[in-house]
Amino acid sequence: MRKLILALLAAVSVSAGAQQRLGQDTESWRFETRVDAGKWVRIYNLNGSIEFTASPDNRVHIIAEKNTRRGNARDVYFEVVQVSGGLTVCAIFHEDTRCEEDSYSTRSRNNEQNHVSVDFRVQLPRSSRWQASSVNGGVSVRDGGEEVVAKSVNGGVSVSNARGPVRASTVNGSVNVTTSEGPVSATTVNGSVTARMDRISGDEDMSFSTVNGSVRVEVPKDFDADVRFDTMNGTISSDFPIKLSGRFGPRHAEGTIGRGGRSIRAKSVNGSVILRTL
Repeated sequence: MRKLILALLAAVSVSAGAQQRLGQDTESWRFETRVDAGKWVRIYNLNGSIEFTASPDNRVHIIAEKNTRRGNARDVYFEVVQVSGGLTVCAIFHEDTRCEEDSYSTRSRNNEQNHVSVDFRVQLPRSSRWQASSVNGGVSVRDGGEEVVAKSVNGGVSVSNARGPVRASTVNGSVNVTTSEGPVSATTVNGSVTARMDRISGDEDMSFSTVNGSVRVEVPKDFDADVRFDTMNGTISSDFPIKLSGRFGPRHAEGTIGRGGRSIRAKSVNGSVILRTL
């Protein structure tokens, strides 16, 4: 009897926090809810783009459009997880996909559902934290987010007019970030990295890297940091004088800007590394 009660309680807990197989019978799915200030709103996608913008009414508004080539729109549905005032929404392409509060994973190698893609358009409260993650698709974040995480594997990543710290990454595509307040970390493999911070708070380290492309970082005039810049097939350029503490050459620079403090690492293999003042 005790085991039965515990099982029922667990089932109630799951049903209260997660909604499954939503939007399976439609090609355009809509969802609206509230989230608490400072909480995370996370959107996970496998195939397709994600676009975040600021909400006009402090609510979350989601429109997910399915696009089919040879697949069936019913092969893809959505799961919603609402825990502790935050929100996670996942596009589910495979039955063994796990959608949890802060993670999204699948072990399936079945590509039938890959003929369907989903494009998310999401409006979010500026006071919340924003995370947009896609595997095959571009990610665009505009005008908000107390903290922003923007990720792709095959697609460009763009973050503009963020309100706080940003972490942005992809493998195949460029990464472009502007925020009113850093720090910022941005990485790619095939593409350029650009980042602009109007001001920088705290003492968190920052890193910027690519293999095939350039790195350009723009920071305030009162910027202080311990820096290390590296390139193999490019040049290094800085608007700030660097007090050198290690070896220096056209492809490596290490030292202190201003009073030092936080660490900033910028590197490229086939491209230049550029530090500019605003």
